[in-house]
Amino acid sequence: MYDIVCLTETKLDNLDIIEDKEFIFLYKNRKKISNYKSGGIALGYKKELENFIIPVETDSSFVFWFSVKKDFLELKKDLIFGIIYIPPENTIYTSTDAFSEIELEYQKFNKNSNYICLVGDFNSRTANFIDFYEDLELSELETNNLDVNEFSDVHILDELCIPRYRNSPDNIVNSYGRKSLEFCKNNNLFILNGRIGKDKTGRPTSKKSSVIDYMITTAHFFKLINDFEILDFSKLFSDIHSPLSIILSSKIENCRLIDSSENKNSPNIGK
Repeated sequence: MYDIVCLTETKLDNLDIIEDKEFIFLYKNRKKISNYKSGGIALGYKKELENFIIPVETDSSFVFWFSVKKDFLELKKDLIFGIIYIPPENTIYTSTDAFSEIELEYQKFNKNSNYICLVGDFNSRTANFIDFYEDLELSELETNNLDVNEFSDVHILDELCIPRYRNSPDNIVNSYGRKSLEFCKNNNLFILNGRIGKDKTGRPTSKKSSVIDYMITTAHFFKLINDFEILDFSKLFSDIHSPLSIILSSKIENCRLIDSSENKNSPNIGK
C-alpha cells in the first residue's frame, strides 16, 4: 500500500470527484468542464498524512506542486514534489513553453529546499545521454577561478557511491529528451531511472522499450532514497505506462542510507 500516489492523464474535469475511505485526492484538470476529457494531474495521499501534505497552487498547467513538511521525515527543510505531465510532441496540446514554465517554478522552490523531486510523464526520450556537466566542461569554469560545485552537484553522487552514468533500454533521443537533459544540467537535477535501487539496470516505462516517465531529483534527495523501481505494466492503471515507485527513508548517517523499512515514517510513493 502506498502513502502517496501521483497520477497523470487523469482525464477528469471539475465535475468529477474521487472518493476513497483511506485517501484524499486533489486535481489539476486540463479543463474545468468538458465533453471530451484529456490530460490532467492528480495527487492522492492517506488521510492520516493530511497535516503533513501541502498542495501548492501555481500557474503552470504542466505541473502540480506539493510539499511534505520537514517534521514528517525529521529533516531541516520541507520536501518539494512536482507531478509532471507534458503532452506528447506533434499533438494539439504540444507546448514549446512547457519546460520553461516548469523551470521558472522549480527555481522558486529551489531557493527554499534542496530536497526536490519531479515525477511523471515527460514524454521525453533521453537514451543514456548524460544529465550533468562533465569534468571537461567544468574544467573551463575552474580556469576562470569559479567554484565548479556551484554548477554541478555530481560530486554528491560520488560520495554516495551512486553511478554518474545511467543505464537505459531506450536508444532514442527526441527533442523533448534534449530539453529534459538541458533542464537537468542547468538546474542540478539528476534522473533516477537506470541509476539507483532496483532500477540500476534500467527498465522501459512504456511500449517498444521506451523510457518517457521519470523521477528527477536534486542530488541531496538521493540521501533519502531507500529504493526506486519501475513496476510491471498493468492495464488496470494505464494504457501503455508502467508505474514508478520510490521508498524514502528519514534516517541518514554520514550521508549514507540506513535501512529503515520498519520505520512507519518511511513513505512509499508511487506514480
